[in-house]
Amino acid sequence: DIEDMDAILDQFLAFIRDGRDEPVEDLDLAELVRETVAPYNQQQEQVQLAVQAGIPPVPLRRISIKRLLTNLIENALRYGGQDVRVEARVAGDPGAPFVLLSVQDRGPGLAEHELNDIFNPFIRGDRARGGTGTGLGLAIVKRIAALHGGHVEVRNREGGGLEARVCLPLGLLLPREAG
Repeated sequence: DIEDMDAILDQFLAFIRDGRDEPVEDLDLAELVRETVAPYNQQQEQVQLAVQAGIPPVPLRRISIKRLLTNLIENALRYGGQDVRVEARVAGDPGAPFVLLSVQDRGPGLAEHELNDIFNPFIRGDRARGGTGTGLGLAIVKRIAALHGGHVEVRNREGGGLEARVCLPLGLLLPREAG
C-alpha cells in the first residue's frame, strides 16, 4: 500500500511540475531512448528497441522526455503484456521533419470512443479501472509533448494492441532559459 501511495504521489507531483523550469539541451535522442529502455531489459528483455541511426541532436528537456517515455512504457507493460516495442526515428517531409517516438503493445487496446479522452487527467480506459494508476500518466505525456512543440496520439493497432505516437518537431527553437 505504501508503494502504491508513493507512486500516486509521484504522479501527482509530476503532473503539477510541467518541466518548464528544466533546461533545454541539444540531446542525442537515440541515446536517451536507449538509456530509458535499458532498466526494463536488465533481468530479461521486456522491451524491444528500434532506433534509427543518424537522428540529429534535438533540443529537449532530458528529464521530461525520460518521464514521457517511462509513462508510455509502463502503460504498455501494465496493459499490453510483455510484447512491447519502442521506436525512435525521423519522419515527415524534408521541409517539416519531426522525431517520431512510438511505444507499441499487443494488449486489448481501447474502445474507439476512449482514444481521445484517455489524455484527460484522471481518466482511465475501461479495462484499466480495476487496476493501479492515477489516470495522470497520459495527461503528463500530452503536456510534455506540447511543451516541446509536439503532440501525442494513441491508436489501436491492426492485429490487436495499442500504439502511442509522440511527434516532436526537429529544428524547433525552444527557449534555452528556464521560465
